[in-house]
Amino acid sequence: MLMLSGLYGLATSLPWLAIPCFLVAALAIQALVDSVVDSYKRRQRNCGKIPSIRQWDPIFGLDLAWSQYKALKNQTFIPWLRGMHEGRPKTFKVKFLGKRQIFTSDPENLKHMTAIVWKDFGISPLRRYKNIGHPFADKGVNTTDGDDWSFSRFLIKPFFYREVYTDVKRIERYTDELMDLLPPDGETFNMQPLLQRWFLDANTHFILGEPMGALPHPERAKVTWAMLDVLRGARLRLQLWKVHRLLNWDWWFEAVGVVHGFVNGHLERAYADIEARRRLVEAGRDPGPERADLLWYMANHCPDREELRSQVSLLFVPNNDTTSIFTSNVLWNLARHPRAWREVRAEVLAHGDRPLTFEALRQMKYVQAVLNETHRLYPNNITQVRVCLRDTTLPRGGGAGGEQAIYVRKGDMVQVAKPVLQRDPEYWGADGEDFRPERFLEAAHFWEFVPFSGGPRRCPAQMMVMTESAYLVARLARVYARVEARDKNPYRHVLRIGPSNKTGVMIALHKEA
Repeated sequence: MLMLSGLYGLATSLPWLAIPCFLVAALAIQALVDSVVDSYKRRQRNCGKIPSIRQWDPIFGLDLAWSQYKALKNQTFIPWLRGMHEGRPKTFKVKFLGKRQIFTSDPENLKHMTAIVWKDFGISPLRRYKNIGHPFADKGVNTTDGDDWSFSRFLIKPFFYREVYTDVKRIERYTDELMDLLPPDGETFNMQPLLQRWFLDANTHFILGEPMGALPHPERAKVTWAMLDVLRGARLRLQLWKVHRLLNWDWWFEAVGVVHGFVNGHLERAYADIEARRRLVEAGRDPGPERADLLWYMANHCPDREELRSQVSLLFVPNNDTTSIFTSNVLWNLARHPRAWREVRAEVLAHGDRPLTFEALRQMKYVQAVLNETHRLYPNNITQVRVCLRDTTLPRGGGAGGEQAIYVRKGDMVQVAKPVLQRDPEYWGADGEDFRPERFLEAAHFWEFVPFSGGPRRCPAQMMVMTESAYLVARLARVYARVEARDKNPYRHVLRIGPSNKTGVMIALHKEA
């Protein structure tokens, strides 16, 4: 009240300050009312108070928005995120662009949010906020909730077919082409661009019905740079959702145009093929076998061209980088841990000349441990962010010791930091910062390790990503006795769909030990 009377006195003595003073007073009153209501509802639910951090702007949280923007721009977001949690409770609240945001690295909260009361949380209020994704895309499996999400999930149903994700023949051809492009023994090269072209061909074949041909024709992979710009811009726009209009996005719009030009051609071909097939059937003629790609399935169930482009773009562009970035990180680690490579190779060679089937790859426990350890240290899904759709609770983080439930109100954002959770010494021991695949052979891990999220919105590509990466690693292990790191610098994060090393994967391959 003293502050309000002081503002009133200032406004009456200096009339030109009246409007700013009354605005500050209104915000202060609103903050006081929010605090009282929040306290009442928290006590109703028998919840503890969420710890908060000190901010110089506790009303709008512009300090946090600015520091996050700089971190994203300077490619230091993951160190920034870990720094936010350092020395603080596992769960705390901040103000960010006028909204309350809850940061947590507690696995119980992650489980509750994504698997138990998952319908209380959504992503549409954030990812479709005032057409923030326009003109790139709107509706898709990773931007919608409710019935829209159910339809998007239906459109990507083939991801769930066992015969699809277990079919290693689908990537065998492209892996053969990749192996033929590897340089002679002992020659330094960057594996990352080759892996990008490898997966681009496999991915375009599966999703769009024909490979791009990027492995034999590197110039065809140029569209991937536009995809990376689209992803980078989308991440910035999402993180700065309320103030994104203040920035110049011409470079992003240009990248969106390139990606749309690429996708549109495939959409038109799919619709033309559907129409041609329909006419053959009407004429009583045999239309032949149907296409087996994902786009064909989607186009048959989504006649709206604009919506289909949105659905395909939101699937193809993020998915295009997933396996290649992940496999790059796997090889970056193995090149620096010769003993781990020897274990991988021994396990693969013990399989003999038998086919590298899905079942065989799943039985290679050390290979799977290497993949999991890479996911743990360099998660593709860096943060799990949800917007609260209705007043609810999460089980931990309240009170002095963080053991009480917390009240989460409608509109709150909840963010789970995977780089913090998946290195927490409480769950991973004192060596949680180290690459040690054996930890996945020693104990089972549950909600402290969910690289593909959990619950009904778990990533449908999980088995596909793990199979493709394991297959590539096993093929290399059959041929090469040693993978040598030729870049001794530490890992420097660059954000694409997930963290990628700034200098790539500079290695040399040796057929002899």
